[in-house]
Amino acid sequence: MLVRMIPILKALIVVLAVALAVVAAALVRFAVVGNRGGTPRTQLERGIVAAEQAVKADPQNAPARVKLAAAYLEGNSVDAALEQARYAVKLAPERPEGYYILGLVKSAKGSMNEAIAALQKSAATKGQTAPFYQDVYAALAQVQEKAGNRKAAIVALNSALDKGPENSLLLFELGRLYERDAQWLPALDSYATALQFVPDYEEARQAFDRLSKAHPDAAKTLKQARNPKPTQKQSGSTRPGK
Repeated sequence: MLVRMIPILKALIVVLAVALAVVAAALVRFAVVGNRGGTPRTQLERGIVAAEQAVKADPQNAPARVKLAAAYLEGNSVDAALEQARYAVKLAPERPEGYYILGLVKSAKGSMNEAIAALQKSAATKGQTAPFYQDVYAALAQVQEKAGNRKAAIVALNSALDKGPENSLLLFELGRLYERDAQWLPALDSYATALQFVPDYEEARQAFDRLSKAHPDAAKTLKQARNPKPTQKQSGSTRPGK
């Protein structure tokens, strides 16, 4: 996600818990090579084969369907991924993981309204931990912006940060969203907060410096808000000191 959280469809696949049947994180570093008729040659190919075998061994296993859908999506077999994602939702409609992968697949197919609906359903369905829902909201933010609704994307990304406010990568992305929306003060605040958690975050530092130079009034306001002047109590009231 350091690469602008894009492609989030790939990056977020790896964060589903293994117990809930997700492909290994290393899958994002490979592409499918030719057909899989022979011995699998890459980790992605081996992951797809293993996921297919798991589904064959237990077709009613929803987590196995999620894993296979994620593996197919990573291999750009979007239609096959969609089929498995639908199976996962059908087998376990009370779980959020199926809706999550369904939302990712729908986004890959360009069906943004359906992707948004699936991701919102995942976010509203109980049964997972905070990091999972942070990823769901981050994916939702990505899809919302692709659908042309930046305001909704900002809301979704703030919801993601509610699940883990120390995530400097999401803070940086939130800053970029605010900046694209010409909201200079919250953009600067997001970059500054990212730097609080990761002081050597070079992209955030460059963005903060660039935006501060371009919008000095916003930078001054942020500095005053973060470093308020000492107050002096007089006659039972408090007012700014000199």
